[in-house]
Amino acid sequence: MKTLKYTETEAKNRPHVHVGSRRYVPPEEIQHLESDLNYTLISLANGQKILSSTNLKKIESRLVMFKNFVRVNKSAIVNLNFVENHENIGFLLPDKRILAFSRRKGKAWKERNL
Repeated sequence: MKTLKYTETEAKNRPHVHVGSRRYVPPEEIQHLESDLNYTLISLANGQKILSSTNLKKIESRLVMFKNFVRVNKSAIVNLNFVENHENIGFLLPDKRILAFSRRKGKAWKERNL
């Protein structure tokens, strides 16, 4: 199965990422992803949540070409376009939750962005 699909919207090609089953989502609408065992909870910008039976690592490999997605820890990926603020311990999301860095990911993020 293809991992990317392009659709014609407003006279331009727009990529959609395969997130599981027969579901494709535009990457700019994905706010963050969280793992739950072998499932992934995908939170979209419009508030909708999708539970996918595809694991987080597989979806991450499909998002690698989009530079605005960052792996925060072993169970979360965040879209930097939706980050309200960068805290010392993680990213502040629009719903006022903080996705905390793992020790290694936080250190790498700070070294790269300071």
